[in-house]
Amino acid sequence: MKDFFVFLCPLMLLFCACQRPSPLTIYQVEPLTKVLTTDTLFTDQPDTLWVARGENATFQFVITSKENISNLQATIDAKQLGDTSIGWVHQVYNTNVPKGADDLITTPDNYYPDPIIDDETENVEAGKSKTLWIDIDVPRTTKAGIYKCKLQVQGENESGTCSKRKNFYVKVCPVTLPEEQQLKVVNWYSQSDVKYLDEGKDLEIGSDRYLQLLQLIAKTGARYGQNCWLIQERPKLKLNADSTDFILDFTYFDKAMEMFGNHGNMKFFCNSHLGGRGEGKEWSQGHYFNLAYVKDKKIVEEYVPYTDTRLKAFIDKYYSQIESHFREKNWLNMCAQHIADEPDRMGTESQQSWSQVAAWVKEAAPGLKTIDASFEIVDNQDISVVLLGENISSMPAVPEGSERWMYTCTGPQGNYANRFVQLPLIKTRILHWINFKYNECGYLHWGFNYWQFSNDPLHDVTPSTNWPGGDCYIIYPGKEKTYPSIRLCAMREGIRDYDLLRMVQQIDPQKADEWCNSIILGPDAYNMDIKHFYQVRREMLTFLSQQ
Repeated sequence: MKDFFVFLCPLMLLFCACQRPSPLTIYQVEPLTKVLTTDTLFTDQPDTLWVARGENATFQFVITSKENISNLQATIDAKQLGDTSIGWVHQVYNTNVPKGADDLITTPDNYYPDPIIDDETENVEAGKSKTLWIDIDVPRTTKAGIYKCKLQVQGENESGTCSKRKNFYVKVCPVTLPEEQQLKVVNWYSQSDVKYLDEGKDLEIGSDRYLQLLQLIAKTGARYGQNCWLIQERPKLKLNADSTDFILDFTYFDKAMEMFGNHGNMKFFCNSHLGGRGEGKEWSQGHYFNLAYVKDKKIVEEYVPYTDTRLKAFIDKYYSQIESHFREKNWLNMCAQHIADEPDRMGTESQQSWSQVAAWVKEAAPGLKTIDASFEIVDNQDISVVLLGENISSMPAVPEGSERWMYTCTGPQGNYANRFVQLPLIKTRILHWINFKYNECGYLHWGFNYWQFSNDPLHDVTPSTNWPGGDCYIIYPGKEKTYPSIRLCAMREGIRDYDLLRMVQQIDPQKADEWCNSIILGPDAYNMDIKHFYQVRREMLTFLSQQ
C-alpha cells in the first residue's frame, strides 16, 4: 500500500499542476475602442462580427495576467476563412495635441495605441495588459454563414508554460463587395524616407535597392485600400542627339510605374507637382514652377515664378512628350497632373497662377486631367480635391466629366473627423461616410510615411512642426518591412463601408441616405455611438442580403 502511494503522489501533483488555473484572461474589446496604457478595468464584449465577402474581419483582444509572463504569443485558427494577420498594438508618444475637439482622447503619460507589430512576442507584467489585433481576410468566394474562430495565447511564467483560449465568431453575409473598390484613395509617400526601411542607411533614390524597399510601401498601401498613387519619380531630362534641346527619358519613371502596377493595386495615378510656393512667399502669392532649357549644350534647371515668359514654352515641350508617352502606354485614362499644392482662395494671385499654368498644361496635353488639393473649386481643375470643412455641404454641383474628392491634413481640427492619434478611432473610419454623404468619389492625404518629422518614428509620433501627432504618417518603419496602424485599419474598413453604401444606393438611394445621415449629421457633427454604428452596418448587410 505504501508503495502505491509513493507511485500515486507524483501523478497527483502533476495532475494538479496541469489543472492549475491560467493566470491569463482574454477580453474581446470592440476594435473601434482605443485601449490606453492607463486602462485597468476591462469587460469582455463577445460579439459576432458581420462582414460582407471581400471585407476583412477585424478583432481586438486585451490580455491581462495575474503573474509576470514572458514570450507571450498568439495563434489563430480561422482556416475556413482567408489569410490571418496577428499583431500586438504598441503605444506611441505624442505631445502635439489637435485643437478644439470635444472628444479628444488624453492620457497622463501621453501614450496612445497605434502601430500593429506582428513580428515580436510580448512580456506582460502582473496586473498589466497587452492588446492583440486580429485581421482576417474574407475572400469573395466564402460561403455565407457563421464561422467559429479560435484564439490561443501562450507564454512563460515561473511554473513553466501557461496558455489561454477563447472562441470568437464571424458572420459572413451573402453580400459580395465589387472586385474593385469604388472610392479612389491616395496617401502620398516620401521618397527620402524610404531609407528608414533599411535602418536609415544612405539610399540612392531610384536605385534597385530603393525600388525594392518602395514596393513594401506599395504592398501595404494596396492591402489597406490605397488604389491611387502620387508617383514622385519624374522622367529624367537628357540632351537630344545634337545637344541642342532636352528630351524626356522615361526609363526610371516606367520602372516605378511597373513596380506600383505589380505591387500597389494601382487603378489611378497622379504625376508629381510641377510647382509649389516660392521660398518665404505668402500663401496668397503666386506659385513658382520648374523650368528647364539647354544652354551651351547643358541642361539648366530653374525654379521660376509663373510670370516667367519662358515657362509656357517649357510646358509645351515637356507635357507634349508626357502625353505622347502616356498615350503609347495606355495610361492617359488613369492619370492626372498635379500643378501646385493648395492654391489659395478665389481672387488671390495663388489661385490665378494655378489656373494659368493648368491651362497651359491642358493645352500642351489635352488628354491629361488636372488635380490638386485646394480650399475652393479652381478654374481649369478637372479633379477638385476640397478640404473637409463647413463649405463642403454647399459646394456647387460637379461639372460633367469632372470629379470632386475630399482631403484632410493638419486640418481640419476642432470636432471634424481626421486621422490624428488622439481622436476616437471611429472618426477615422467615418471619413469615408463623409465622402459618400457629400458625393465625393476620392480621398487624399499627404502623409503616408513622412517619418522624417519624428526623432523616433516607431515610438514617438510628435512632429517636429506644430502639426497634430499622427498627421505625418499612418504606417511605421521596420527592418525591411512596414507596420500598419489601427488608424490605417479603420480607414480601410471605412473604404469598405463606402462600397456598401454605394451598393445600397444602386437599389434604394433614399435608404442609403438615411443610413448615412444617421451617422454623419453634418460636416463636423457625427453620431459616434459605436453600438449604433454597427447596428447601421448590420441593417445595410441585412438589406443587401435580401436582394
